[in-house]
Amino acid sequence: MHTTPFKDINPSDLPSPPQATLNIVHACADDSVSNKQLSELVISDLTLTAELLRLVNSSFFGLGSEISSINKAINIIGHRTLRNLALCITVRDAINSDVFAKFDTDSYWRDSLLRAVSARHIGEVLKFDLDDCFTAGLLQDFGIMVLFHLNADKMHQWGTLRLKTPTERYQAEQELFNYTHDQVMQVLGKAWSLPDDLTNAISRHHSIEPDSSDKPKLSAILECADWLASLFSAENKTEALKQSTKLLKKLLLISSDNIDTLLKDIPEQVAQASKALGLHVKTDLDFEQVMREANEKLASDNLSYQELTWKLENTLKERDRLSQELDRELFLAREIQTSLQPAAREKNFPIAGTNISAKELSGDFYDFIELKNGDIYFTVADVSGKGMHAAMLMAKACGLFRCLAKKISKPDQLLSIINSELCETNIKGMFITMIAGIYHPKDKLVDIINAGNPPALLVDKSGNITMIDALTIPLGILKNCDFPVQTFSVKDSSLYLYTDGVSEGKLANNQEIGIDGLKKLIIKISPLEKNERIKNIVSLFNNESALHDDLTMMIIEG
Repeated sequence: MHTTPFKDINPSDLPSPPQATLNIVHACADDSVSNKQLSELVISDLTLTAELLRLVNSSFFGLGSEISSINKAINIIGHRTLRNLALCITVRDAINSDVFAKFDTDSYWRDSLLRAVSARHIGEVLKFDLDDCFTAGLLQDFGIMVLFHLNADKMHQWGTLRLKTPTERYQAEQELFNYTHDQVMQVLGKAWSLPDDLTNAISRHHSIEPDSSDKPKLSAILECADWLASLFSAENKTEALKQSTKLLKKLLLISSDNIDTLLKDIPEQVAQASKALGLHVKTDLDFEQVMREANEKLASDNLSYQELTWKLENTLKERDRLSQELDRELFLAREIQTSLQPAAREKNFPIAGTNISAKELSGDFYDFIELKNGDIYFTVADVSGKGMHAAMLMAKACGLFRCLAKKISKPDQLLSIINSELCETNIKGMFITMIAGIYHPKDKLVDIINAGNPPALLVDKSGNITMIDALTIPLGILKNCDFPVQTFSVKDSSLYLYTDGVSEGKLANNQEIGIDGLKKLIIKISPLEKNERIKNIVSLFNNESALHDDLTMMIIEG
Protein backbone atom coordinates (compact mmCIF):
# COMPACT_ATOMS: atom_id res chain seq x y z
CA MET A 1 0.00 0.00 0.00
CA HIS A 2 1.11 3.53 -0.71
CA THR A 3 1.66 5.80 2.29
CA THR A 4 1.98 9.56 1.92
CA PRO A 5 5.35 10.64 3.38
CA PHE A 6 5.02 13.20 6.15
CA LYS A 7 7.42 15.60 4.46
CA ASP A 8 5.19 15.62 1.35
CA ILE A 9 2.07 16.86 3.16
CA ASN A 10 0.95 20.22 1.76
CA PRO A 11 -1.71 22.47 3.30
CA SER A 12 -3.78 21.96 0.15
CA ASP A 13 -3.89 18.21 0.93
CA LEU A 14 -5.54 18.78 4.30
CA PRO A 15 -9.29 18.85 5.04
CA SER A 16 -10.46 22.43 4.70
CA PRO A 17 -13.43 23.82 6.68
CA PRO A 18 -15.51 26.79 5.43
CA GLN A 19 -13.39 29.92 5.13
CA ALA A 20 -16.00 31.98 6.99
CA THR A 21 -15.50 29.83 10.09
CA LEU A 22 -11.72 30.12 9.90
CA ASN A 23 -12.04 33.88 9.51
CA ILE A 24 -13.89 34.04 12.81
CA VAL A 25 -11.23 31.90 14.53
CA HIS A 26 -8.51 34.24 13.25
CA ALA A 27 -10.46 37.36 14.19
CA CYS A 28 -10.99 36.11 17.73
CA ALA A 29 -7.24 35.85 18.12
CA ASP A 30 -6.74 39.46 16.98
CA ASP A 31 -6.93 41.88 19.92
CA SER A 32 -7.54 44.81 17.55
CA VAL A 33 -10.89 43.35 16.45
CA SER A 34 -13.80 44.80 18.42
CA ASN A 35 -16.96 43.02 19.52
CA LYS A 36 -18.95 44.94 16.91
CA GLN A 37 -16.56 43.99 14.08
CA LEU A 38 -16.57 40.37 15.21
CA SER A 39 -20.37 40.39 15.38
CA GLU A 40 -20.62 41.74 11.83
CA LEU A 41 -18.22 39.05 10.63
CA VAL A 42 -20.32 36.28 12.14
CA ILE A 43 -23.65 37.70 10.95
CA SER A 44 -22.34 37.77 7.35
CA ASP A 45 -22.74 33.98 7.36
CA LEU A 46 -26.32 33.18 8.31
CA THR A 47 -25.71 29.41 8.62
CA LEU A 48 -22.78 29.98 10.94
CA THR A 49 -24.79 32.49 12.94
CA ALA A 50 -27.54 29.94 13.51
CA GLU A 51 -25.02 27.26 14.53
CA LEU A 52 -23.26 29.51 17.04
CA LEU A 53 -26.54 30.68 18.60
CA ARG A 54 -27.68 27.06 18.88
CA LEU A 55 -24.43 26.11 20.62
CA VAL A 56 -24.54 29.05 23.02
CA ASN A 57 -28.11 28.20 24.01
CA SER A 58 -27.56 24.43 24.30
CA SER A 59 -27.66 22.74 27.71
CA PHE A 60 -24.02 21.78 27.32
CA PHE A 61 -22.55 25.18 26.35
CA GLY A 62 -25.49 27.30 27.59
CA LEU A 63 -25.26 30.18 30.03
CA GLY A 64 -28.58 29.68 31.80
CA SER A 65 -30.60 32.32 29.91
CA GLU A 66 -31.57 32.53 26.28
CA ILE A 67 -29.32 34.59 24.00
CA SER A 68 -31.02 35.76 20.84
CA SER A 69 -28.28 37.73 19.10
CA ILE A 70 -24.63 37.20 18.17
CA ASN A 71 -23.74 40.63 19.50
CA LYS A 72 -25.14 39.76 22.92
CA ALA A 73 -23.46 36.33 22.80
CA ILE A 74 -20.07 37.88 22.10
CA ASN A 75 -20.51 40.43 24.88
CA ILE A 76 -21.28 37.63 27.35
CA ILE A 77 -18.95 34.81 26.33
CA GLY A 78 -16.05 36.86 24.95
CA HIS A 79 -13.73 36.30 22.00
CA ARG A 80 -11.92 33.23 23.40
CA THR A 81 -15.08 31.19 23.98
CA LEU A 82 -16.44 32.25 20.59
CA ARG A 83 -13.17 31.07 19.06
CA ASN A 84 -13.53 27.69 20.75
CA LEU A 85 -17.14 27.29 19.59
CA ALA A 86 -16.14 28.21 16.06
CA LEU A 87 -13.32 25.65 16.17
CA CYS A 88 -15.77 22.95 17.25
CA ILE A 89 -17.92 23.76 14.21
CA THR A 90 -14.79 23.84 12.04
CA VAL A 91 -13.76 20.32 13.04
CA ARG A 92 -17.31 19.01 12.70
CA ASP A 93 -17.70 20.38 9.18
CA ALA A 94 -14.25 19.20 8.10
CA ILE A 95 -15.02 15.61 9.08
CA ASN A 96 -18.59 15.51 7.77
CA SER A 97 -17.38 16.09 4.22
CA ASP A 98 -17.83 13.62 1.36
CA VAL A 99 -14.22 12.45 1.81
CA PHE A 100 -15.29 10.40 4.84
CA ALA A 101 -18.53 9.06 3.37
CA LYS A 102 -17.31 5.47 3.79
CA PHE A 103 -15.68 6.08 7.14
CA ASP A 104 -17.28 5.21 10.51
CA THR A 105 -17.48 8.84 11.63
CA ASP A 106 -19.97 7.99 14.38
CA SER A 107 -17.38 5.99 16.32
CA TYR A 108 -14.76 8.69 15.69
CA TRP A 109 -17.05 11.40 17.07
CA ARG A 110 -18.00 9.21 20.01
CA ASP A 111 -14.31 8.79 20.94
CA SER A 112 -13.51 12.47 20.30
CA LEU A 113 -16.38 13.62 22.49
CA LEU A 114 -15.19 11.25 25.22
CA ARG A 115 -11.78 12.92 25.12
CA ALA A 116 -13.28 16.42 24.99
CA VAL A 117 -15.67 15.83 27.89
CA SER A 118 -12.94 14.12 29.93
CA ALA A 119 -10.62 17.09 29.36
CA ARG A 120 -13.42 19.46 30.39
CA HIS A 121 -14.03 17.52 33.63
CA ILE A 122 -10.32 17.51 34.49
CA GLY A 123 -10.18 21.21 33.71
CA GLU A 124 -13.04 21.79 36.12
CA VAL A 125 -11.11 20.06 38.93
CA LEU A 126 -7.97 22.09 38.13
CA LYS A 127 -9.89 25.36 37.55
CA PHE A 128 -8.88 25.59 33.87
CA ASP A 129 -10.95 27.31 31.20
CA LEU A 130 -13.57 24.64 30.45
CA ASP A 131 -14.10 25.67 26.82
CA ASP A 132 -10.34 25.59 26.18
CA CYS A 133 -10.15 22.07 27.58
CA PHE A 134 -13.17 20.84 25.63
CA THR A 135 -11.99 22.31 22.33
CA ALA A 136 -8.46 20.97 22.75
CA GLY A 137 -9.87 17.55 23.64
CA LEU A 138 -12.08 17.59 20.55
CA LEU A 139 -9.12 18.51 18.34
CA GLN A 140 -6.36 16.42 19.94
CA ASP A 141 -6.82 13.30 17.78
CA PHE A 142 -8.18 15.08 14.70
CA GLY A 143 -4.81 14.28 13.09
CA ILE A 144 -5.84 10.64 12.76
CA MET A 145 -8.64 11.70 10.44
CA VAL A 146 -6.15 13.62 8.34
CA LEU A 147 -4.00 10.48 8.13
CA PHE A 148 -6.94 8.47 6.82
CA HIS A 149 -7.88 11.37 4.52
CA LEU A 150 -4.39 11.16 2.97
CA ASN A 151 -4.41 7.34 2.93
CA ALA A 152 -7.99 6.44 2.06
CA ASP A 153 -7.04 2.82 1.23
CA LYS A 154 -6.32 2.28 4.93
CA MET A 155 -9.61 3.54 6.33
CA HIS A 156 -10.67 -0.04 7.10
CA GLN A 157 -7.96 -0.10 9.81
CA TRP A 158 -9.86 2.41 11.95
CA GLY A 159 -12.04 -0.25 13.60
CA THR A 160 -8.95 -2.04 14.92
CA LEU A 161 -7.06 1.13 15.77
CA ARG A 162 -9.75 2.67 17.99
CA LEU A 163 -9.93 -0.41 20.25
CA LYS A 164 -6.31 0.03 21.35
CA THR A 165 -5.06 1.96 24.34
CA PRO A 166 -3.51 5.39 23.55
CA THR A 167 0.03 4.01 23.70
CA GLU A 168 -0.81 1.02 21.49
CA ARG A 169 -2.71 3.23 19.07
CA TYR A 170 0.17 5.70 18.82
CA GLN A 171 2.62 2.88 18.00
CA ALA A 172 0.20 1.40 15.48
CA GLU A 173 -0.08 4.80 13.73
CA GLN A 174 3.69 4.94 13.33
CA GLU A 175 3.71 1.47 11.78
CA LEU A 176 0.70 2.15 9.57
CA PHE A 177 1.44 5.68 8.34
CA ASN A 178 5.10 6.28 9.28
CA TYR A 179 3.99 9.33 11.26
CA THR A 180 1.40 10.22 13.90
CA HIS A 181 -1.61 12.42 14.54
CA ASP A 182 0.27 14.87 16.79
CA GLN A 183 2.81 15.49 14.01
CA VAL A 184 -0.05 16.15 11.62
CA MET A 185 -1.57 18.69 14.01
CA GLN A 186 1.64 20.73 13.87
CA VAL A 187 1.13 21.13 10.13
CA LEU A 188 -2.61 21.60 10.44
CA GLY A 189 -2.18 24.24 13.14
CA LYS A 190 -0.15 26.36 10.73
CA ALA A 191 -2.48 25.70 7.79
CA TRP A 192 -5.54 26.77 9.80
CA SER A 193 -3.65 29.48 11.70
CA LEU A 194 -4.73 27.99 15.01
CA PRO A 195 -3.61 29.73 18.23
CA ASP A 196 -0.11 28.69 19.26
CA ASP A 197 -1.13 27.63 22.77
CA LEU A 198 -3.74 25.26 21.35
CA THR A 199 -1.45 23.85 18.64
CA ASN A 200 1.39 23.28 21.11
CA ALA A 201 -0.82 21.50 23.64
CA ILE A 202 -2.32 19.20 21.00
CA SER A 203 0.98 18.37 19.29
CA ARG A 204 2.77 17.58 22.58
CA HIS A 205 0.25 15.53 24.53
CA HIS A 206 2.14 12.29 23.86
CA SER A 207 5.56 13.64 24.91
CA ILE A 208 5.25 15.43 28.22
CA GLU A 209 6.93 15.26 31.61
CA PRO A 210 5.61 16.30 35.02
CA ASP A 211 5.51 20.09 35.18
CA SER A 212 7.79 21.78 37.72
CA SER A 213 5.55 24.88 37.83
CA ASP A 214 2.52 25.28 40.05
CA LYS A 215 0.11 25.20 37.10
CA PRO A 216 -0.29 21.98 35.08
CA LYS A 217 -0.04 22.17 31.29
CA LEU A 218 -2.99 21.78 28.95
CA SER A 219 -1.02 19.02 27.17
CA ALA A 220 -0.99 17.02 30.42
CA ILE A 221 -4.75 17.40 30.71
CA LEU A 222 -5.11 16.08 27.16
CA GLU A 223 -2.96 13.01 27.81
CA CYS A 224 -4.96 12.13 30.92
CA ALA A 225 -8.22 12.75 29.03
CA ASP A 226 -7.02 10.41 26.29
CA TRP A 227 -6.56 7.58 28.81
CA LEU A 228 -9.83 8.30 30.63
CA ALA A 229 -11.69 8.17 27.32
CA SER A 230 -10.00 4.87 26.46
CA LEU A 231 -11.74 3.31 29.46
CA PHE A 232 -14.93 3.46 27.36
CA SER A 233 -13.42 2.51 23.98
CA ALA A 234 -10.33 0.32 24.47
CA GLU A 235 -10.57 -3.44 24.81
CA ASN A 236 -7.97 -3.49 27.61
CA LYS A 237 -9.94 -1.50 30.17
CA THR A 238 -7.78 -2.69 33.04
CA GLU A 239 -4.67 -1.11 31.52
CA ALA A 240 -6.65 2.03 30.77
CA LEU A 241 -7.75 2.28 34.41
CA LYS A 242 -4.24 1.65 35.74
CA GLN A 243 -2.64 4.21 33.42
CA SER A 244 -5.36 6.80 34.01
CA THR A 245 -4.83 6.57 37.76
CA LYS A 246 -1.07 6.76 37.37
CA LEU A 247 -1.05 9.77 35.02
CA LEU A 248 -3.64 11.79 36.93
CA LYS A 249 -1.48 11.49 40.03
CA LYS A 250 1.89 11.94 38.29
CA LEU A 251 1.06 14.77 35.90
CA LEU A 252 -1.84 16.58 37.54
CA LEU A 253 -1.61 15.55 41.21
CA ILE A 254 -5.20 14.30 41.13
CA SER A 255 -5.77 11.40 43.55
CA SER A 256 -7.27 8.11 42.41
CA ASP A 257 -10.27 8.80 44.67
CA ASN A 258 -11.44 11.44 42.17
CA ILE A 259 -11.46 9.12 39.15
CA ASP A 260 -14.94 7.75 39.81
CA THR A 261 -16.21 11.32 40.12
CA LEU A 262 -14.52 12.29 36.86
CA LEU A 263 -15.91 9.30 35.00
CA LYS A 264 -19.41 9.08 36.39
CA ASP A 265 -20.85 12.07 34.54
CA ILE A 266 -19.01 11.48 31.26
CA PRO A 267 -21.73 9.42 29.48
CA GLU A 268 -24.44 12.04 30.08
CA GLN A 269 -22.10 14.90 29.16
CA VAL A 270 -21.12 13.16 25.91
CA ALA A 271 -24.78 12.83 24.99
CA GLN A 272 -25.36 16.55 25.65
CA ALA A 273 -22.25 17.59 23.70
CA SER A 274 -23.26 15.37 20.78
CA LYS A 275 -26.70 16.95 20.66
CA ALA A 276 -25.28 20.46 20.97
CA LEU A 277 -22.94 19.93 18.02
CA GLY A 278 -25.71 18.31 15.97
CA LEU A 279 -23.78 15.06 15.61
CA HIS A 280 -26.46 12.59 16.76
CA VAL A 281 -23.96 9.80 17.44
CA LYS A 282 -24.81 6.81 19.59
CA THR A 283 -23.82 7.50 23.17
CA ASP A 284 -24.89 4.25 24.83
CA LEU A 285 -22.09 4.51 27.39
CA ASP A 286 -22.50 2.65 30.67
CA PHE A 287 -20.14 3.88 33.36
CA GLU A 288 -21.02 1.09 35.77
CA GLN A 289 -20.39 -1.58 33.11
CA VAL A 290 -17.05 0.00 32.14
CA MET A 291 -15.80 0.04 35.73
CA ARG A 292 -17.11 -3.47 36.34
CA GLU A 293 -15.15 -4.84 33.37
CA ALA A 294 -11.98 -3.01 34.38
CA ASN A 295 -12.18 -4.08 38.02
CA GLU A 296 -13.16 -7.69 37.26
CA LYS A 297 -10.06 -8.10 35.14
CA LEU A 298 -7.99 -6.34 37.78
CA ALA A 299 -9.41 -8.61 40.46
CA SER A 300 -8.69 -11.62 38.26
CA ASP A 301 -5.12 -10.44 37.78
CA ASN A 302 -4.74 -9.89 41.52
CA LEU A 303 -6.12 -13.35 42.22
CA SER A 304 -3.73 -14.86 39.70
CA TYR A 305 -0.92 -12.94 41.35
CA GLN A 306 -1.97 -14.19 44.79
CA GLU A 307 -2.16 -17.75 43.49
CA LEU A 308 1.26 -17.38 41.91
CA THR A 309 2.63 -15.95 45.16
CA TRP A 310 1.09 -18.83 47.11
CA LYS A 311 2.58 -21.38 44.72
CA LEU A 312 5.94 -19.66 44.87
CA GLU A 313 5.89 -19.62 48.66
CA ASN A 314 5.05 -23.33 48.75
CA THR A 315 7.73 -24.08 46.17
CA LEU A 316 10.28 -22.21 48.25
CA LYS A 317 9.18 -24.13 51.35
CA GLU A 318 9.52 -27.40 49.45
CA ARG A 319 12.92 -26.31 48.18
CA ASP A 320 14.03 -25.51 51.73
CA ARG A 321 12.74 -28.86 52.96
CA LEU A 322 14.56 -30.76 50.23
CA SER A 323 17.66 -28.66 50.81
CA GLN A 324 17.60 -29.57 54.51
CA GLU A 325 17.17 -33.24 53.65
CA LEU A 326 20.04 -33.04 51.19
CA ASP A 327 22.20 -31.31 53.78
CA ARG A 328 21.46 -34.12 56.24
CA GLU A 329 22.29 -36.75 53.62
CA LEU A 330 25.51 -34.99 52.69
CA PHE A 331 26.43 -34.67 56.35
CA LEU A 332 25.93 -38.39 56.86
CA ALA A 333 27.88 -39.15 53.68
CA ARG A 334 30.73 -36.95 54.89
CA GLU A 335 30.63 -38.74 58.25
CA ILE A 336 30.95 -42.06 56.41
CA GLN A 337 33.87 -40.72 54.37
CA THR A 338 35.58 -39.50 57.52
CA SER A 339 35.12 -42.91 59.13
CA LEU A 340 36.96 -44.49 56.16
CA GLN A 341 40.06 -42.45 56.96
CA PRO A 342 42.54 -43.74 59.53
CA ALA A 343 42.27 -42.45 63.08
CA ALA A 344 44.89 -39.98 64.27
CA ARG A 345 47.89 -41.66 65.89
CA GLU A 346 50.42 -40.64 68.50
CA LYS A 347 53.14 -38.19 67.47
CA ASN A 348 55.88 -40.83 67.36
CA PHE A 349 53.92 -42.92 64.83
CA PRO A 350 55.84 -42.72 61.52
CA ILE A 351 52.85 -41.67 59.35
CA ALA A 352 50.58 -38.61 59.53
CA GLY A 353 47.98 -37.37 57.03
CA THR A 354 45.00 -35.14 56.36
CA ASN A 355 42.15 -34.68 53.88
CA ILE A 356 40.22 -31.42 53.38
CA SER A 357 37.30 -31.46 50.95
CA ALA A 358 36.65 -28.60 48.52
CA LYS A 359 32.93 -29.51 48.55
CA GLU A 360 30.65 -31.40 50.91
CA LEU A 361 32.14 -34.70 49.75
CA SER A 362 35.71 -35.48 48.81
CA GLY A 363 37.13 -37.35 45.83
CA ASP A 364 40.50 -37.73 47.57
CA PHE A 365 41.43 -40.24 50.23
CA TYR A 366 44.43 -41.48 52.19
CA ASP A 367 44.87 -44.56 54.33
CA PHE A 368 47.48 -46.61 56.16
CA ILE A 369 47.14 -50.11 57.64
CA GLU A 370 49.46 -51.84 60.11
CA LEU A 371 50.16 -55.44 59.14
CA LYS A 372 50.85 -58.29 61.57
CA ASN A 373 54.58 -58.30 60.74
CA GLY A 374 54.89 -54.60 61.66
CA ASP A 375 54.97 -53.28 58.10
CA ILE A 376 52.55 -50.49 57.14
CA TYR A 377 50.58 -50.28 53.91
CA PHE A 378 49.88 -46.71 52.81
CA THR A 379 48.12 -44.88 49.99
CA VAL A 380 47.17 -41.40 48.80
CA ALA A 381 44.69 -41.25 45.93
CA ASP A 382 42.62 -38.77 43.91
CA VAL A 383 39.44 -39.70 42.00
CA SER A 384 38.88 -37.74 38.79
CA GLY A 385 36.07 -35.18 39.06
CA LYS A 386 34.24 -33.93 42.13
CA GLY A 387 30.91 -34.36 43.83
CA MET A 388 28.79 -37.41 44.54
CA HIS A 389 30.05 -39.68 41.74
CA ALA A 390 33.68 -39.04 42.71
CA ALA A 391 32.87 -39.63 46.38
CA MET A 392 31.21 -42.98 45.61
CA LEU A 393 34.19 -44.16 43.53
CA MET A 394 36.50 -42.98 46.29
CA ALA A 395 34.57 -45.08 48.85
CA LYS A 396 34.80 -48.12 46.57
CA ALA A 397 38.54 -47.74 45.99
CA CYS A 398 39.18 -47.10 49.68
CA GLY A 399 37.24 -50.24 50.63
CA LEU A 400 39.09 -52.35 48.07
CA PHE A 401 42.47 -51.09 49.29
CA ARG A 402 41.73 -51.71 52.98
CA CYS A 403 40.28 -55.17 52.36
CA LEU A 404 42.96 -56.43 49.95
CA ALA A 405 45.93 -54.93 51.82
CA LYS A 406 45.34 -57.36 54.69
CA LYS A 407 45.80 -60.35 52.37
CA ILE A 408 48.20 -59.28 49.61
CA SER A 409 51.76 -58.44 50.62
CA LYS A 410 53.04 -57.13 47.29
CA PRO A 411 51.95 -53.58 46.32
CA ASP A 412 52.07 -54.22 42.54
CA GLN A 413 49.72 -57.20 42.87
CA LEU A 414 47.42 -55.17 45.12
CA LEU A 415 47.11 -52.29 42.64
CA SER A 416 46.69 -54.68 39.72
CA ILE A 417 43.65 -56.30 41.36
CA ILE A 418 42.13 -52.92 42.28
CA ASN A 419 42.75 -51.70 38.72
CA SER A 420 41.03 -54.73 37.18
CA GLU A 421 38.02 -54.30 39.42
CA LEU A 422 37.73 -50.60 38.57
CA CYS A 423 38.05 -51.24 34.83
CA GLU A 424 35.20 -53.78 34.95
CA THR A 425 32.74 -51.66 36.88
CA ASN A 426 33.92 -48.08 36.48
CA ILE A 427 31.96 -45.29 34.81
CA LYS A 428 33.51 -44.37 31.48
CA GLY A 429 35.91 -41.46 31.73
CA MET A 430 36.62 -41.80 35.44
CA PHE A 431 39.96 -42.90 36.89
CA ILE A 432 42.06 -42.73 40.07
CA THR A 433 45.58 -41.39 40.45
CA MET A 434 47.27 -43.22 43.30
CA ILE A 435 50.51 -43.54 45.22
CA ALA A 436 50.62 -46.73 47.29
CA GLY A 437 53.23 -48.94 48.92
CA ILE A 438 54.60 -50.59 52.03
CA TYR A 439 56.78 -48.99 54.67
CA HIS A 440 59.19 -51.33 56.47
CA PRO A 441 59.93 -49.67 59.83
CA LYS A 442 62.72 -52.09 60.77
CA ASP A 443 65.04 -51.21 57.88
CA LYS A 444 63.51 -47.78 57.07
CA LEU A 445 62.66 -48.76 53.46
CA VAL A 446 59.57 -48.02 51.38
CA ASP A 447 58.35 -50.00 48.39
CA ILE A 448 56.32 -47.41 46.43
CA ILE A 449 54.23 -47.23 43.25
CA ASN A 450 53.22 -43.94 41.63
CA ALA A 451 50.29 -44.40 39.24
CA GLY A 452 49.64 -41.06 37.58
CA ASN A 453 49.96 -38.99 40.78
CA PRO A 454 52.10 -35.86 41.24
CA PRO A 455 55.68 -36.81 42.23
CA ALA A 456 56.33 -37.86 45.81
CA LEU A 457 59.09 -35.81 47.46
CA LEU A 458 61.77 -37.58 49.54
CA VAL A 459 63.60 -34.98 51.66
CA ASP A 460 66.71 -35.91 53.68
CA LYS A 461 68.02 -34.06 56.72
CA SER A 462 70.44 -32.05 54.53
CA GLY A 463 67.57 -30.66 52.48
CA ASN A 464 68.20 -32.75 49.39
CA ILE A 465 65.00 -33.65 47.56
CA THR A 466 64.40 -36.73 45.42
CA MET A 467 61.31 -36.69 43.18
CA ILE A 468 59.52 -40.02 42.77
CA ASP A 469 57.67 -39.60 39.50
CA ALA A 470 54.79 -41.66 38.13
CA LEU A 471 55.93 -44.71 36.14
CA THR A 472 52.48 -45.88 35.11
CA ILE A 473 49.01 -44.57 34.25
CA PRO A 474 46.14 -44.01 36.73
CA LEU A 475 43.90 -46.89 37.80
CA GLY A 476 40.66 -47.61 35.93
CA ILE A 477 41.93 -46.84 32.41
CA LEU A 478 43.57 -50.05 31.10
CA LYS A 479 42.80 -53.44 32.58
CA ASN A 480 46.12 -55.12 31.80
CA CYS A 481 48.65 -52.69 33.15
CA ASP A 482 51.98 -53.05 35.00
CA PHE A 483 52.63 -51.22 38.26
CA PRO A 484 56.42 -50.90 38.72
CA VAL A 485 57.66 -50.80 42.31
CA GLN A 486 60.45 -48.42 43.39
CA THR A 487 62.32 -48.86 46.66
CA PHE A 488 63.82 -46.00 48.68
CA SER A 489 65.39 -45.56 52.09
CA VAL A 490 63.65 -43.03 54.29
CA LYS A 491 66.22 -43.22 57.09
CA ASP A 492 66.65 -39.71 58.54
CA SER A 493 64.33 -38.49 55.80
CA SER A 494 60.69 -37.49 55.23
CA LEU A 495 58.55 -38.77 52.35
CA TYR A 496 55.81 -36.33 51.23
CA LEU A 497 52.79 -37.76 49.37
CA TYR A 498 50.02 -35.42 48.13
CA THR A 499 47.32 -34.95 45.52
CA ASP A 500 47.25 -32.23 42.85
CA GLY A 501 45.05 -30.09 45.10
CA VAL A 502 48.27 -29.32 47.00
CA SER A 503 50.73 -28.88 44.12
CA GLU A 504 48.17 -26.82 42.16
CA GLY A 505 46.83 -25.00 45.20
CA LYS A 506 46.19 -21.24 44.95
CA LEU A 507 47.95 -18.95 47.41
CA ALA A 508 46.43 -15.78 48.84
CA ASN A 509 47.67 -13.81 45.78
CA ASN A 510 45.78 -16.28 43.56
CA GLN A 511 49.08 -17.70 42.23
CA GLU A 512 49.59 -21.45 41.99
CA ILE A 513 52.30 -22.76 44.32
CA GLY A 514 53.60 -25.42 41.89
CA ILE A 515 56.08 -28.23 42.64
CA ASP A 516 59.02 -25.85 42.99
CA GLY A 517 57.12 -23.64 45.41
CA LEU A 518 56.10 -26.69 47.43
CA LYS A 519 59.75 -27.81 47.63
CA LYS A 520 60.86 -24.44 48.99
CA LEU A 521 58.06 -24.48 51.53
CA ILE A 522 58.96 -27.98 52.71
CA ILE A 523 62.59 -26.99 53.27
CA LYS A 524 61.49 -23.87 55.14
CA ILE A 525 59.24 -25.72 57.61
CA SER A 526 61.35 -28.88 57.94
CA PRO A 527 62.22 -28.23 61.63
CA LEU A 528 58.53 -28.53 62.57
CA GLU A 529 56.89 -31.74 63.76
CA LYS A 530 55.27 -33.63 60.84
CA ASN A 531 51.65 -32.90 61.85
CA GLU A 532 52.49 -29.22 62.18
CA ARG A 533 54.14 -29.27 58.76
CA ILE A 534 50.97 -30.69 57.21
CA LYS A 535 48.81 -28.05 58.90
CA ASN A 536 51.22 -25.33 57.79
CA ILE A 537 51.09 -26.42 54.15
CA VAL A 538 47.33 -26.93 53.75
CA SER A 539 46.56 -23.70 55.63
CA LEU A 540 48.12 -21.75 52.74
CA PHE A 541 45.33 -22.93 50.44
CA ASN A 542 42.47 -23.33 52.89
CA ASN A 543 42.08 -19.56 53.32
CA GLU A 544 39.04 -17.28 53.07
CA SER A 545 38.56 -17.98 49.36
CA ALA A 546 36.88 -21.21 48.26
CA LEU A 547 39.08 -24.25 47.68
CA HIS A 548 39.58 -25.13 44.03
CA ASP A 549 40.28 -28.81 44.75
CA ASP A 550 40.41 -31.35 47.57
CA LEU A 551 43.61 -31.24 49.66
CA THR A 552 45.18 -34.52 50.75
CA MET A 553 48.69 -34.97 52.16
CA MET A 554 50.68 -37.66 53.95
CA ILE A 555 54.17 -37.64 55.50
CA ILE A 556 56.18 -40.81 56.26
CA GLU A 557 59.22 -40.37 58.50
CA GLY A 558 62.12 -42.82 58.81
